[in-house]
Amino acid sequence: MIVVPSSDLRNRYTELTEEYLPKGEPIYLTKNGRGHAVLLSIEEYERLSKADVVRKIEEGIREAKAGNVMTVEETASYIRKELGI
Repeated sequence: MIVVPSSDLRNRYTELTEEYLPKGEPIYLTKNGRGHAVLLSIEEYERLSKADVVRKIEEGIREAKAGNVMTVEETASYIRKELGI
């Protein structure tokens, strides 16, 4: 893991990205001394995104097995409410 000011990324982009991103390591960026953003390789981002989807599916399966389910009508109503339609 490396933490750098965002100005360092601007000035050392090639050096930092070639050193850390191929290893799957994120580059943490700060702005005014505080955490601001994280730079990841596309491969690492996709890996984390897939892991998140799998985790959510597994959580849904556990909830369903525990009986925490909604009918189709309840689900449609929930979605309409969330979307404001």
